[in-house]
Amino acid sequence: GTMVAVGDVRLDNRAELMSLLRTSLEPGASDIEVVLAVIDDQGESAIARIVGDYAFVVWDPRAQKVLAVRDAFGVKPLFVREASDVVLFSSAVAPLQSSERLDAEFVADFLVGAHGQTERTLWSDVRAVPAAHYARQQGTVRSLRRHWDPAQIQPAALSDAEAVEQFRSLFEEAVASRIEPGVTWAQLSGGVDSSSVVVTAASQGPGTLAGTLTIVDSMGDGDERRYSDAVVARWGLRNEQLSDFWPWQYDGSEAPLTDQPSPLYPFYARDRRVHQLVRNEGARVVLSGFGADHYLAPTLDYITDLAAKGKAATAVRELTEWSVTLRQSFWALSRRQLVEPFLPARMRSGTALFDVPAWVKPSFAERYRMKQRAQYNDGYLGRPGQRVRTQTLANLNALQGWFERWPWGEDVEMRYPFLHRPLVEAVLAMPVSARIKPGLQKWVLRAAVGDRLPDVVRTRRTKGGIDGRILWALEHERTCIDGLLRDSALEAIDAVDVDALRADVDSARRGHTRNNVYLMSALALETWMSVRAGRPLAARRAAQSAA
Repeated sequence: GTMVAVGDVRLDNRAELMSLLRTSLEPGASDIEVVLAVIDDQGESAIARIVGDYAFVVWDPRAQKVLAVRDAFGVKPLFVREASDVVLFSSAVAPLQSSERLDAEFVADFLVGAHGQTERTLWSDVRAVPAAHYARQQGTVRSLRRHWDPAQIQPAALSDAEAVEQFRSLFEEAVASRIEPGVTWAQLSGGVDSSSVVVTAASQGPGTLAGTLTIVDSMGDGDERRYSDAVVARWGLRNEQLSDFWPWQYDGSEAPLTDQPSPLYPFYARDRRVHQLVRNEGARVVLSGFGADHYLAPTLDYITDLAAKGKAATAVRELTEWSVTLRQSFWALSRRQLVEPFLPARMRSGTALFDVPAWVKPSFAERYRMKQRAQYNDGYLGRPGQRVRTQTLANLNALQGWFERWPWGEDVEMRYPFLHRPLVEAVLAMPVSARIKPGLQKWVLRAAVGDRLPDVVRTRRTKGGIDGRILWALEHERTCIDGLLRDSALEAIDAVDVDALRADVDSARRGHTRNNVYLMSALALETWMSVRAGRPLAARRAAQSAA
């Protein structure tokens, strides 16, 4: 009658959980043993109190019950396949897949960058256990239950000073709890997010970080060395730089078959080199600044919310400051933030940027409601007065689809200080004005960490990008990409018009593209499906060269 558990668990509140136990555990008990003991002692209601990164399955023979639990943000993967008389769980899709039937709903989501918002996978018979949920099976009764809900977090009345102090304390806790001295590296792009993680880790003492890693792209606005070099110089850190990788790059090895497709899959050569570097240096943990954009950077819809709450003068004043910062017309911003949101839907002009791509077949787009999927993904949701809140909750839900699980594998673990649950809960309770002020996003982060950041980083208002490199690669890797489109997997399932997709690629090669995310998503999915079908990209290159 003993309960058993299997999974991948890293706890942030180990001491708190152990204090709940009526019987003591050995001091050296693993985190999954702590989780199992707490659930055995307190029942499944204790799941809500588990804080950390985890995916685990518990079998209770006494109650004949299975619980499959995934952490609040989906940092750890967990998948399920159900059959008439059995339910199977895995941390990967491949061991569960039993059918070659694609899930067209997943494809529709993927093509408009919305693939993280549901539990679907590319295969119709495999589902993800959603983040912040647990699957429960007892006998023949199956259910899916939420164990953490950010929508339930209530606002707190905090001054700016109180918000800064609270953020600083929790962020330091978030970084410290994810460090293993001597074997921890950190990504350092030069942006405010990754730089804040690095300087907070470095402030905990010499040798806390074994090194930092910067991906450099010298094309366009992708070169952020001015900022990353400033952080390295100020803190005396080791910094390894990898420069000018591009999608579909041939590095002497074939593209790897990952467990699932991702929009950045064609950067496999870069990812392989990153993994090789940190693994050879003995790294076991890599810290990332990923996650901050999903809840710390509200859009200008906060101005719409101000107007809806009767604060029109404040809305106009702040919009004026933003128009100066962004160098955009005040009247154009006013129409977008203060007029159109309050018009009937039929009178809103909308935007062509998030239309369904012309290369998606109309029948596929209509059948799978792709117009609604595109709008949902790009934040056109929430009534005035609630827009920031609604969009932030949607962003947090979408996180689970954007973790780059390869190339890290099992020997190097990615950890995300910005996804420390107490930190996220605290920020969601703060006034929106702590997150964004006229001309400056992520205000509370900059104020909390600012004395540790070089001024050039702390006051930075721009972000680097790789759009230029992607457009360059479309021409540089013409042979590979044209080969993909001659044997299009997406056309084979009647999802895209390959001639229209090819025309969009050619247009992008000339510098004219409406939405790089959509185009890259389609080509990434074509690439992954080609590799899985056993059509190596290197062989395509060789065949084309010979022709």
